[in-house]
Amino acid sequence: MKKLTKTLALFSLLASLTFAAEKTDAMLFGEIKSVKSGEHIPFADILVKGTNLGTAADATGHFKLAHLPLGTFTIEARAMGYKSQSKEVTFEKDKAVTLFYELEDDILDLERVVVLSTRTKHFVKDTPVRTEVISIREIENKNASNLFEALENIPGIRVEQQCQYCNFSMVRMQGLGAEHTQVLINGQPSYSGLAGVYGLQQIGTADVDRIEIVKGAGSALYGSSAVAGAINIVTRDPSYIPTSKIGVQFGSYNTNVFVISSSMRSESGKVGLNIFAQQVTGDAIDETGEGTTLETVKIPDGISDRVASNLANAGFNLFLFNPFTSGDKLVFRGKMINEKREGGTVNDDYYRNPLTDGTENIRTDRYETGLDYSRPIGSDAELNISLAYTRHKRVATNDSYLGDYMATHNDSVPDLREMRPYLASENAITGTATFMKPLGKHNLLVGTQVYFNNLNESGMYVVVDEESAWLGSSYRSTSDKSAREFGFFVQDEFIFNPMLSIVPGIRFDQHQSREEYFANKKVFNTNFPATDFSESSVNPRLALKLSPTDKIALRVNIGTGFRAPYGFSEDLHLCSGSPRVWKSSELNPERSLSANFSADYYGVKSTFSVNVFHTELKDKIGFTDADKSVAALGYDYQWKNIDDAFVQGIELSANTFLTTDLELGADFTFNQGEYRHIREDWEGSAYEADSKYISRFPMSTGNIQADYSPGSWLFSLSGNLQGSMYIDYVNEDIDDTAGDLTKIKKTDPFILINGKISKEFGPLQLYAGVDNMLDLIQDEKHLDDAAFMYAPVFGRMFYSGLSYEIK
Repeated sequence: MKKLTKTLALFSLLASLTFAAEKTDAMLFGEIKSVKSGEHIPFADILVKGTNLGTAADATGHFKLAHLPLGTFTIEARAMGYKSQSKEVTFEKDKAVTLFYELEDDILDLERVVVLSTRTKHFVKDTPVRTEVISIREIENKNASNLFEALENIPGIRVEQQCQYCNFSMVRMQGLGAEHTQVLINGQPSYSGLAGVYGLQQIGTADVDRIEIVKGAGSALYGSSAVAGAINIVTRDPSYIPTSKIGVQFGSYNTNVFVISSSMRSESGKVGLNIFAQQVTGDAIDETGEGTTLETVKIPDGISDRVASNLANAGFNLFLFNPFTSGDKLVFRGKMINEKREGGTVNDDYYRNPLTDGTENIRTDRYETGLDYSRPIGSDAELNISLAYTRHKRVATNDSYLGDYMATHNDSVPDLREMRPYLASENAITGTATFMKPLGKHNLLVGTQVYFNNLNESGMYVVVDEESAWLGSSYRSTSDKSAREFGFFVQDEFIFNPMLSIVPGIRFDQHQSREEYFANKKVFNTNFPATDFSESSVNPRLALKLSPTDKIALRVNIGTGFRAPYGFSEDLHLCSGSPRVWKSSELNPERSLSANFSADYYGVKSTFSVNVFHTELKDKIGFTDADKSVAALGYDYQWKNIDDAFVQGIELSANTFLTTDLELGADFTFNQGEYRHIREDWEGSAYEADSKYISRFPMSTGNIQADYSPGSWLFSLSGNLQGSMYIDYVNEDIDDTAGDLTKIKKTDPFILINGKISKEFGPLQLYAGVDNMLDLIQDEKHLDDAAFMYAPVFGRMFYSGLSYEIK
């Protein structure tokens, strides 16, 4: 990391010398004040529009720029929480100009620019497709060090953990699982496959500027897996003045966070650089144990509830402005993620041995590189090209091989020399190109996208079929998986009049994937047959926005979507236990029809919104035990089109500033999600009727938020309500004819409360907080079903820290 930082700093220095500004001695001085208070606004941005030049005001709200180009230019002043203001000036050689800005409050940040909804820039209140934004301020107030924490307490979104042993996490959007939500980084679908398993906790926030969320049909723009919507992580642009920040946080169970970042631009404004590094550590936690009552669950059992982890993020973003022609921009990005997580029996550090029973030991190494290029074409058109390459490697052990071996060898253990971890290596390339051209009242967007993925896996396994002639035989299984996707999309943003805009769009996708498994010795009567899948899809979308006044926006978004059966996160998660998951070539892709209607009120100090959603899902794919014919091929599990399903609900939210210092927010969501029929594996049981409900989809959710910020203080309090939901508990090792040990549980509602307090002393900020203030844990726990999680499994957590920013 040190070598990388030094190399980038040297490159930036050389580039700044190369692109030094012309010495015109044309100067700009000025100050920026608040209209309401009359006080100066510190660190506001000053931009010379049409150029790459700019600066930031100092702590007293004053600014200056030297050696400006000669001629007439528009100078824009902007600051978070204020409306931007522009003034036109003429610069002459050896002369100075003085400007005074008075900015109006925009405490709700309605002039914030978003790009996710239509791949074109809009203010958040003007976008034709409703877009929600998590700002850097909200991320910091939440004390969120990763994407999982940043997405908590967002209406219609639920982040959850699905494994008590390895803490595998996922995101649900409007009731649909992670496989239906496209996660993007700067508009590129970089996270899929292996990254979908632990990615939410591995994506750090050290370089994040904002997170954009669009719910509902997204396949018309973003392709497969955007059935429920899309989440776009937007990284920061370089600062106009050199800025560095360092942060240190310490918490319960050594939950520690260390962050450093730096941002700068050359004097000419033609070169910019962001660098960042983040480390997050945590000890294993054991506060709960198996039990069917809260009293018994509160007794620790010596098995980790949270894995021990050590996660490192580091990277850079290098910006070149006008590298080839006037107005173009070239961005190089690089990032690495390294993580180790260990879980299992914590007594005597038993889990530190990766090959012991009950142990999970997972090592992730991920390397990303990307290139973004944008260029104006003529006076109003624009071309954007993005390329990204990712290499993702995982080394993982758990006790599946050891347990199967002992079960088939009278509890004897295998030769240590035969033990092998699960090994996976994924290489992915994504490319996107778009061309945007205004034509009168129309804004035409045409684009294409390609995706290539290769995934290779291997691991040790044991034949456990008692009817097999190879019962107890150990063998090494390998897999070769690949996917190719091509997409082409067209969108027309038609501004009929200032009140009405209509955005039709359509996308064509061609998906091809192949999976093949091999064994290093004969352990089945036949070889594993390969699966090939080829499918094309056409997905239209229509969005309408009607604004009867400048404070009210009515939006409708209707579209179809699809998901191809490749790269399921659950499948890859289970691979460390068994990769033998059959995916028939006759498996149908999931298809969807979604509709969203929203009404938003944008006041000066308050916003109110209603969002109604409905999604029909056809041929939903589920994970089941292998049928007899599939098991005969050597597979343990299979993916099947289990049924059609639907999700629907209504989201209500409000946000208001009672005073300049006091912000209150609240939201409540009613949900319904059901399969069209009773699930086959629950027919004839006492839970037959309950099996129609989509598992892990709360019937209601809600959030409250209060932020009080007098002067340099911040007091933040948040609450999260999770209503009742249904969750499966299955014990496959016990014959449960009575139905007591295999069931569908309806959970009780609960509320989580978090709090934080912070104080600024100029560039220094001190803070402290508590998560899960009420010390709540789930009231039932079973170790034989690792996915039986619906609430926290460990209690209250404290933290404190400091950050120091140098400008």
